Amino acid sequence: MSHATSADGTHNLPFEGILPGRPEPYFLKDGEGEKSVVFDQLFTILLSGDETDNQYGVFTADAPAGERIPAHQHLTTHEIFYIVGGSLHLWVDDQKGFHSKRTLAAGDFAFVPTKVVHAFQVESTVRILGVSTAGFERFFHDMGTPTDKPGIPAIPYITPIQQMLAAGAAHETVFMPDWQFQD
Repeated sequence: MSHATSADGTHNLPFEGILPGRPEPYFLKDGEGEKSVVFDQLFTILLSGDETDNQYGVFTADAPAGERIPAHQHLTTHEIFYIVGGSLHLWVDDQKGFHSKRTLAAGDFAFVPTKVVHAFQVESTVRILGVSTAGFERFFHDMGTPTDKPGIPAIPYITPIQQMLAAGAAHETVFMPDWQFQD
């Protein structure tokens, strides 16, 4: 059974039993996995730290074109973006002299190490395959609301600020809405 719990660790979420919760072979069909809506995006966890002996997590994000996701950094999480379809702009700044804005399209890849400030904006409906340090995949559950519907949500979930701050604290993510990237 999956160990999907809330950020405060007090209760199980409706994801119980979708993933095995331990290292063993399994399969998921398109659209299956632990799904949460965060704003206008659908995040689907395909593999969690529970299945990888706490090594990494794998998820997809399906999102429509929209506004820039505000700047943020993950203090203990490495993050990989692989664009399956569509495109997005990705801004990165390591605060040591490296800063870049790239447009990523289907087949493109980006790596954002820990502590690197980054943001993205979906240019055209996109599917991202993400890989991250184990445990971070649950950030999307803590930031959003569970769903059992596949695809881009018809109704966005506007995360209350208290929920957003709790998710950030639980997953060592620092939100930096006033950050200015060099374009």
